[in-house]
Amino acid sequence: MTQTINQFVAIVGPTHVLQSDTQTRHYRQGHRYGGGDVLAVVVPGTLLEQWQVLEAAVAANCVVIMQAANTGLTGGSTPFGADYDRPVVLISTRRLAGIQVIENGDQVICLPGATLDALEKTLAPYGREPHSVIGSSCIGASVLGGVCNNSGGALVRRGPAYTELALYARVNDDGTLVLVNHLGVELGDTPEEILTRLSAQQYAPTDVATIAHRCASDQHYAHDVAQVDEDTPARFNADPTRLFEASGSAGKVCVFAVRLDTFTKVPSQVLYIGSNAQEDLTAIRRALLTELPRLPIAGEYIHRVAYDIGAEYGKDTFWFIEKFGTVNVPKAFAVKDKIDGFLEKFGIRGLTDKALQLFTKFLPNHLPQRMNEFRDR
Repeated sequence: MTQTINQFVAIVGPTHVLQSDTQTRHYRQGHRYGGGDVLAVVVPGTLLEQWQVLEAAVAANCVVIMQAANTGLTGGSTPFGADYDRPVVLISTRRLAGIQVIENGDQVICLPGATLDALEKTLAPYGREPHSVIGSSCIGASVLGGVCNNSGGALVRRGPAYTELALYARVNDDGTLVLVNHLGVELGDTPEEILTRLSAQQYAPTDVATIAHRCASDQHYAHDVAQVDEDTPARFNADPTRLFEASGSAGKVCVFAVRLDTFTKVPSQVLYIGSNAQEDLTAIRRALLTELPRLPIAGEYIHRVAYDIGAEYGKDTFWFIEKFGTVNVPKAFAVKDKIDGFLEKFGIRGLTDKALQLFTKFLPNHLPQRMNEFRDR
């Protein structure tokens, strides 16, 4: 594997090929679960470098794991266990954070490292917003991670993250690596030309085509979710009707870019509805899905126990985001991870979490008193 490592170094430079346990820990350990050994973590700085690293890894018959933000929300972006039959190469796309606004803000093209938070800020001047502005967007989650995992279970009106317009690489049955351009943007013919032009946004508005039979968001979910009397569920994991090339691919292909619809930013209200009877919640769900002139934007169930868990163990994250902003969350996780890695050498686990929770215990209650009283009823 020395030759393969040397190839990686020649492509991205020695600084961006990580091999030691200390260097790779932040990438190969999930924040919630997952973890394992890797041959190397490679951090390309351009789309062309990503392609060249992928070529070298495939040629060496390595397992390739693609990773963007590594929030650990859905898993899959780190090794899992030690039973791989081949060396594992983890490609981190954190340096590839490009967002390109097209169609006067109605759509965007997102590169592999683009985050939901950055996309939200990019679209604000257009009066538009991305598919998801809740939950994972607060902790630096990536746009492509959401698409590849069909994330967005709480999004009632828009449904899961989905597109049929993407630029991705796949390994064919004969073992050859091919780049597939289904972005609907004319970028050339060779991988080198396509990736270089996309990275530099070297295309004209006339190069962006509208493809009638391909969409950039889920066009059927709003209808499907309202079919409350059907025998089949409206939303479930790995729904085959929402698996399309990059969408729901979950690591089976290497995605370089996705093209997505954006949405008009509309005024909204958050309503809290509580009950101690499951039947009440079922009746409310049916009413919201069938009796309103338009579906709610989002909806989420939260059990009283989960509320209490968030009140106690989510307080440190809440206060950090409140004071320092979402943009600094990945940096904070990286620092915390380095400290955890050092302490684990001495058999000390979980100390940073306990220390942060102890510290924030003495800070003011971060949840409104009215909500706490509602929980207690």
